[in-house]
Parts: sequence; C-alpha cells; structure tokens
Amino acid sequence: MKALFSSNLDPNLVKQVFLEKTSNASSYWLGATYQLMDLHVTEVRPAVHLPTEKPTRSPSSQQFQLNFTITNLFYSQDIAQEGSAKYQWNKRSIEDALNQLFQNSSVKSYFSECQVVAFRSVPDSDHTKVDSLCGFSSLARRLDRVIIYEEFVQMTKNGTQLQNFTLDRDSILVDGYSPSRNDAVIRNSDLPFWAIILICLAAFLGLITCLVCCFLVATRLRRKEGDYEVQRRRLGYYLPQLDLTKLQ
Repeated sequence: MKALFSSNLDPNLVKQVFLEKTSNASSYWLGATYQLMDLHVTEVRPAVHLPTEKPTRSPSSQQFQLNFTITNLFYSQDIAQEGSAKYQWNKRSIEDALNQLFQNSSVKSYFSECQVVAFRSVPDSDHTKVDSLCGFSSLARRLDRVIIYEEFVQMTKNGTQLQNFTLDRDSILVDGYSPSRNDAVIRNSDLPFWAIILICLAAFLGLITCLVCCFLVATRLRRKEGDYEVQRRRLGYYLPQLDLTKLQ
C-alpha cells in the first residue's frame, strides 16, 4: 500500500507510528480482523504538487460525545485498562462498528471517524458503558446532537443492536441529549399540584395580611386625626371665655 503525507518523513518514523497504533499486548492488529506480520517501509518518494493546484481549505469540524451501554459485553477491570488486550480488541471492534454505521448513514458525507475514549462500569449491573467521540465536517451542513442521535438510533435497529453488540436504548446519549432525558427534565421542572395549591394559599394569605395591615394603619391614622380634632375643639371652646380686658 501507499501512504501519502503532506511533507517528507523519515521511513523509520512512519514505521514506528504505525506499530504504536496497531499494537496490543501480544501482537499487531489492523482493526479487529487483520493480524499483521513482517512490516516494512520500502520506499519514500517526494510528494508531487501541481502548479495549477490551489490549496484547499480544511473544513471546520464538529465532535459529538456518543455514550451508550453494551449489555452483552461484561465489564471487568482489564477492559478499562488501555494497555490490556481486552481493551484494545473491544476498542477496535466498536470503532469499526461505529465507523461502518455512520459511513452508511444519511450523514456519511460529513462523517470523519469515531474513537472510543473509555469503558466504564454501570452501577448495579455487569454491563459496560462506552464513551466515544465522533467527528463530522460542518462545512456544508450544520449538524446538531439531535440529528446525530436520531441517525444513530435509526441505524442500530431502534437503538438496540450495533453489529454483534446489544445496546440499552435508554443509555444512548449524544452530548448529553436523549428524548427521554429531556422529557424528564421538563416533567421535573413542572410543579406538582400540591405545590401549586400551597403557593396560591400563601399568596392569598399574604394578600389578606397586607389588607389587614393597611386597615390597621388607616384606623390608627384616623384615630390620631380624631384626637387632634377633639383638642382643637376644646381649645376653641375655652379660649373665647377668657376676657383679656379683665386682666389689665
């Protein structure tokens, strides 16, 4: 096979990188199917650039975090260790399955690749949770997590089968999105009936309290005004009786 690079590289560096990316604990594997032997980098040729070529602009890309639980892959300590053969084998198998899925989907024109990031345990279960990242080109079309979620569910038999892996549909998330989770958030955001009654009752009691306070303030002001009128009338009744001429 021929491998093309944008600049001249040392053949030993090409071989080293290839070996590192295809090795597991005991041998070398390309994907989950092909075991490798006798690898050689035989020749290096300089890249030929046509003078009429214009540099192409690399498209902007999007990455979506895809999480799902595999029910027929039992979790163990060695599957979570990146250096173990079980980790490498399942990682390649799942990545191949994901890549084939999106390469045959309606968004295949924008798809680049998927990579498994980690395997995690599922509480109260022996199932294995998969964390992966899938990249898409967004130059021609803006993709969102809802589109990727619906495409993944549709291509996995309603979210139940990824090639030989059995999936738990309720565990499927794309950047934290799933219709069931969003519905649950909406339901949780709605107040229960008893809470609405308590809020209305508190508002009613608050209104009555305000009215009572206003009534008491008004009564007190009116009482003060009445006291002032009584004093004014008393002064007006007795003062005219004083004959100032008799005091001279």
